[in-house]
Amino acid sequence: MEWTSIPDVGPITQNTGFAQAESQAVDMGLALAKYVKLNILSNHGGLLPQYGVAEVQFLAIPTQARTPMPADGAVDIRPDTTVTWRAGREASQSTVYVDTDMNAVAEGTAASVSSHTNSADLSALDLQLDQTYYWSVSEANDADVPSVWAGPVWSLSTLTALIVDDFEDYGNVSPDRPFQTWSDGYGYSADEFFPEGYEGNGTGAGIGHDIWSVASAHFEGDIMETSNTIAGSNQSMPFYFNGASSTERTFAEPQNWTLGGAKTLTIHFSGQPGNIGTLFVKINNTKITYPHDSENLAISAWQAWNIDLSSMDVQNVTTMQIGIDGAGATGMLLIDDIRLYAQPGQVITPADPGTENLVAYYALDGNAQDASGNGRHGTLVGSPLFVAGAIGQALEFDGIDDYVNIDGYKGINADQSDPNNPVQQPFTISNWVNTISEAGDTEMVTWGLQGSGTRLTWRIHEGRLRTEHNNGNLRGNTYVNDGEWHHIALVVTEGANLRQDTTHLYVDGYEDTYFSGSDNAFNLTADSDVRIGMSGPHEAAGVANVRYFQGGLDEVRIYDRALSSGEIMSLAGKTEPVDKPF
Repeated sequence: MEWTSIPDVGPITQNTGFAQAESQAVDMGLALAKYVKLNILSNHGGLLPQYGVAEVQFLAIPTQARTPMPADGAVDIRPDTTVTWRAGREASQSTVYVDTDMNAVAEGTAASVSSHTNSADLSALDLQLDQTYYWSVSEANDADVPSVWAGPVWSLSTLTALIVDDFEDYGNVSPDRPFQTWSDGYGYSADEFFPEGYEGNGTGAGIGHDIWSVASAHFEGDIMETSNTIAGSNQSMPFYFNGASSTERTFAEPQNWTLGGAKTLTIHFSGQPGNIGTLFVKINNTKITYPHDSENLAISAWQAWNIDLSSMDVQNVTTMQIGIDGAGATGMLLIDDIRLYAQPGQVITPADPGTENLVAYYALDGNAQDASGNGRHGTLVGSPLFVAGAIGQALEFDGIDDYVNIDGYKGINADQSDPNNPVQQPFTISNWVNTISEAGDTEMVTWGLQGSGTRLTWRIHEGRLRTEHNNGNLRGNTYVNDGEWHHIALVVTEGANLRQDTTHLYVDGYEDTYFSGSDNAFNLTADSDVRIGMSGPHEAAGVANVRYFQGGLDEVRIYDRALSSGEIMSLAGKTEPVDKPF
């Protein structure tokens, strides 16, 4: 190791040890240093050759890059981001190394870009979506020795998806009204933001709710839809259509839809009963027609349409159009997050679940007999009525005292072979529902012991799905209390808790799981019989805790395994594949 002497240091002020001494600075002349050694030549004339120093501080101008932006460990970073840092001392050039391999970055063998400032645009490195990258800055100055100072290794994670439009920034007031960005057939008047106004695109499209007409259900309300959105969104865009209709957005700056390796454009939409038409999208001048069943436009559950971009020229997208074709087209769609993903889209293919694991099945066609062949027959309690159902007949419950008791059947519970570690066994409940109730206690299927984690509740809560085990709940996102028949399902995997990765809710074949509030596992314990249309608390709990279903139930099935999304799709009556949401 080579040491450089600092000249003219001079004597260090002596201190008595009883009072604080005035500090003394030593100018090291901007020497490049990794280590500092003190050579003490003599003391201040004491008899003993003893020396002591205290409070030695070094002030230095760092040679390495520091203070990275994005900060170390940052997430949701665009692949074309510009990184910045605080430069090292007298750096004349910087090299930024980036890779998914931390060692390659540390060793300086990773892909790199050079900069003569304290920032670098990473676009040239073609970062991919949904990846974690490591990066480091090596500072160089040929006038120094050593001439290159490697910096620490930091990390950043890129976005899972790029947002084309999340519809969060639109509102009732100009210039943020949605139809001022997504053109429709009505246009808009001139104002201080749009001096020339817009006469409309000549189609039957209307963007946003009508908040100006007294007769409108949305009069003086929100122009955007705020109560029905995809999970995690605050608002979606209403697209009303009557006949051939389209809405178009022109981007202020051309969009590169291949950025980050993007391969799939995903559009989320929700329909409503009675919708008629064929959905299409036009990107620049390329038209893509929705390839699945057009009846999906009449389903209120949120769906995804995945569009393969891999064979399209989408490096310079200037316009995007969403439209409806077809004679007699009419209705309303809600449009939410339009995103770009690096992964190819997948489909869910309906698959018959068979009957091997069907442990109870109540078609409710004039009776409550078990059609699974397992003899778990039900008894009608109160006066439920047989009415026209989703398939054949159904049972209509009055919400007061009607229910079906499955005599002697205790449901599917936790394996208690190890009392210290009970493991909930998997099951699926599938049924059709028709209700207009806005109450929070419309019970569909229940069983188990009254207690924490030991009792199953499967119900409609204020119009949406909800399941509980008396120690937390899991909720759905779609309102099903519209007086229409909806297929719904609850899937509980082995050892599940009330989180979205282990317990799943479905509406009309589509996963609808949204809100989760408990890590506590299911520990369902045999006690009350399985009941349809009643909360079925332990009799000792008293009548005050009883909750009943109001509306119609049909085709109630219980399986002793967790059905797949394709099997749920089949039970919902689907026969053609649909796009799988990311």
